[in-house]
Amino acid sequence: MKTHSTFHILLSTALIALCAITATATPAVVTFSNGTAVAGEIQVIGSRPLTMVENGARHQTKFRLEDIVSIEHTPETATMERPWVFKESGKADKVYLEGEYPLLNFKTRITLINGNEATGHIISVAISFKSEQGKRKFFLKRQIKGTKEQKLEDVVYIRTIRLTSNVVEGGGAISGRVEGFSKVISVTALDNEREQVLFAKVSAGGNFDFGSVLPGSYDICVLTDTHVLTGLSNDTPSNRKGDPLQDGDIDGVKEKFPLADDFFHDRWVLRLRGSRRFAKALVYKRRADYYESEKWTPGGFLWHLEVWSWHLADTEWKVDRRTILIRHKQKGGENNRKLMAGTLLDAVSPGRTLRIQAGDNNEAWTFIRNLD
Repeated sequence: MKTHSTFHILLSTALIALCAITATATPAVVTFSNGTAVAGEIQVIGSRPLTMVENGARHQTKFRLEDIVSIEHTPETATMERPWVFKESGKADKVYLEGEYPLLNFKTRITLINGNEATGHIISVAISFKSEQGKRKFFLKRQIKGTKEQKLEDVVYIRTIRLTSNVVEGGGAISGRVEGFSKVISVTALDNEREQVLFAKVSAGGNFDFGSVLPGSYDICVLTDTHVLTGLSNDTPSNRKGDPLQDGDIDGVKEKFPLADDFFHDRWVLRLRGSRRFAKALVYKRRADYYESEKWTPGGFLWHLEVWSWHLADTEWKVDRRTILIRHKQKGGENNRKLMAGTLLDAVSPGRTLRIQAGDNNEAWTFIRNLD
């Protein structure tokens, strides 16, 4: 219990510090459904950025205000509903009450600085808005439920947010081909500016394509039948630059690493890159005993390859965030992969087409360990 409590204190302190570092106000014009438009500065409250589940996607996507040109928030459905209660606990039968209330469900379209658009359903987010009229807080919501005293036309909501200082500035595509490393299963990219993982479309013959990505740099990670090929550069978010890492820093991270309250008992810190203000640790974790392990991987195990971000506070390393590059359920009899690092996969810029090859003597690759 003491170990877990210590870790939670370290994590909470790190998140508070991270929130203070990343909170920035952005010039914007907010337009409401009643036609009112107000200019000022907006800022997301809390450490979680604007988050959306895009149409057809199975995972959440996070967006920084600095990467957004505009947000359009429009009703997907708008109806008057009758209030109700369950007739009996544990059963689906309902009893409808007197009166009506307005119910609006929204869809959201986000236009990014690279010209891409993302459409889907946002997870409600609190935003601070400062204008000449003062400072106020409002919520950008997935759903609004009015009161019985209101009609649909009485509900006022945010219709658009235009980030006036953000302009379309490009970005570009990242794509490539993997040759000589057996069948390609997945290709992911760690966005070094935004600490997000992107997933490429993989096609026959080892081709992969991330499509158009935002400006920045990306560390690439490839999973095949026989190998894991990974990049881990020194690139960090632009607002987290710091002093270079020194000899012994990885030992300091490893000393605090066991304090992490984690479901994986077998885990290792393999590499450390970045700076003392933002260090990226490559972490391998495995476990054979987990929920439905016998059903999914008889004789096998579950393993993760992750990047944990840390910062040095005085003389102690503290963890900020964990990002999963690969999550793989390995079946019994399946080959153990060789984990190898290559500078070709470090800090890849948009507009690049990569050719990832297994050379005759593998001089381009550094063996790290077997993932067993």
